[in-house]
Amino acid sequence: MTNGSLLLPWEDLRRMEGDLPWTALETFADAVVANPALAEELCAEYDRAWQAADVPTYVTIYVPAIFALSAPRLDDRQRREIGSLLIDRLLTASVEAADVDEQILLAAAGSLGPAILPGVLDRLEATTADAEADASSSCWHLTPLAAGTEDAAIRERTIRVCVRLLEQIEREEVEEFWGDSAAWALARLKYADAALLLQRLDEKYGRSYSRDYREAWEFLQGQADRAARQEPWERPVREWLESHWDETREWHARRRAASPEHRRELIDRFLTSPQAQDLPEGIAEDASYIAQLLLDYVYTHEEATPEELTEPTVQDLLLDVFPRKISAEREFFEKVPVVVESFLRWMASEGILPEGQSTAEAVRGWAPGSVAAAMDPEHWGPAKRMTMEAMRAGVDPTDQVAVLKYMKEQTAKALAQRAKDMPAPPPIPIVEHASKTSRNNPCPCGSGRKYKKCCGDPAKGQEIGIVE
Repeated sequence: MTNGSLLLPWEDLRRMEGDLPWTALETFADAVVANPALAEELCAEYDRAWQAADVPTYVTIYVPAIFALSAPRLDDRQRREIGSLLIDRLLTASVEAADVDEQILLAAAGSLGPAILPGVLDRLEATTADAEADASSSCWHLTPLAAGTEDAAIRERTIRVCVRLLEQIEREEVEEFWGDSAAWALARLKYADAALLLQRLDEKYGRSYSRDYREAWEFLQGQADRAARQEPWERPVREWLESHWDETREWHARRRAASPEHRRELIDRFLTSPQAQDLPEGIAEDASYIAQLLLDYVYTHEEATPEELTEPTVQDLLLDVFPRKISAEREFFEKVPVVVESFLRWMASEGILPEGQSTAEAVRGWAPGSVAAAMDPEHWGPAKRMTMEAMRAGVDPTDQVAVLKYMKEQTAKALAQRAKDMPAPPPIPIVEHASKTSRNNPCPCGSGRKYKKCCGDPAKGQEIGIVE
């Protein structure tokens, strides 16, 4: 850092407690106007926070906001330089599916105005036909900025790249949802020649996708006095920063509540509680393990925190998931409802789970069904079936090497028997295989969300290894 930047309130950017540090952000914005070289130092601070993903921080929100606050007082050269820095980080956020960061960086970059468009268009003109796989794809969201410039060359370049993208979408070379910003860019530029193209896209995709093509076409035709869509940077900086700050604060709180450390803390508190002390000795020894299974299931299967535990979830756990997945004998399953009931009563007494008392009462009624399901081989999953067979064949279930060896031997025997009984296979037809779903495509499960935020989210693929 330079001598001047050392005097700036850096600690206010790193602080997690308290309200938004508006005074510090304005101080930094003033400093950027006076010394544009400070932008590099701020971006370095941003990068450190980005790379330390496990450390809670608001730095990745504050740095873009500082640039947005300084934007009205910067000249075009300074805006282009800072815009390039923001776009580099915007593309990284897009690739990493960090949606909040992406929205903040878009708002900040857009706040710099049309001066950043040469760099944006350079990237878009170099994109491949496969727009959703291209790292520069997020730059499409900045094309509506062209409506704010009188530079004919920039306007013409924007029209050219946007028309190219929409024609690729019409030919089904690119997914339709990539074209919404390009459609609005053409509409705001009053490019009348795009009217028929937008109309065709609306007829082709309007029912299955969104109203963006229709609304852009209506705006271009003069059927609407103002654009139906507001771009992120068209809102005041304070407004979009506060909304994203609130969203990030809630995310940090939820992340903390769903963390393994928080789950472990709750379990440790329960183990020293009167409810746990009243458990019979033979049951108390498994209380920690059973409570851990309960909370881990809530997180990995329901994406919920311990404070969001519901009665239907507990019912599903006791009557289906545990009996189907956990390889253990009757004695263990007779302990599970007792510990779960005790744990829920403790959570209710601590105010952690207001509904805990009534759910605990229900658990007592589910206990016989839970044990019966756990002992019924028809209810077992494949992994449990194999493990239980190994246990009853004398294999020590705690010896993973021995269990795996047994499973391999049984699998080999089953495959050999199947091959012996199997008739000659028919000719193999030639088929076309569907391509792998793009992270930005609609999720094939039909949720309406992008694949990267639905079934393609790595966090949703995690399982509790102990209950397989």
